[in-house]
Amino acid sequence: MKRHECLLCIGSNEQSEANLILARKELVRLFPDIHFGKEALTIPLFFVHNHNLFRNQLGKFSSELSIESIQQHLKQIEKFAGRQPEDKAQELVKLDIDLLIYNHQILKPKYLERDYIKELICLMD
Repeated sequence: MKRHECLLCIGSNEQSEANLILARKELVRLFPDIHFGKEALTIPLFFVHNHNLFRNQLGKFSSELSIESIQQHLKQIEKFAGRQPEDKAQELVKLDIDLLIYNHQILKPKYLERDYIKELICLMD
C-alpha cells in the first residue's frame, strides 16, 4: 500500500496543555512515525469574548489511510478530549485537530497563510 505524507495542526484554548498532551498520546498510538514541532502560544484570531491564548502544534506523519479515515480518527480524538458542538458559541476549543496537507494536496489553504502556521512549519524542517 502507498504511504501518504500528512501534516496536521493541533490547537486548544481550554486546558490547552493537558489537551495537547492527550492529542499527542492518541496521535502517536494511531500514527507511530509522527513527529511534532514546537508548541506556540497564539492570540485568538476570530474570537470576541474569550481571549484565552491558543496552544498550537504541528504534527507530520505518514499513513496508508485515506483522507476520510484520518479525519474520522482526528474527530474521535477531539470528542475524547470533551469537544462539544455547543463549545463554539462560547469560543471554547478544548481540542481542534485539522489535517492540513495530504501528500501534496493542500486541504486547508487559508490555515497555511496564518503567520503562526508558517513559523511552525519553518521550525519543523
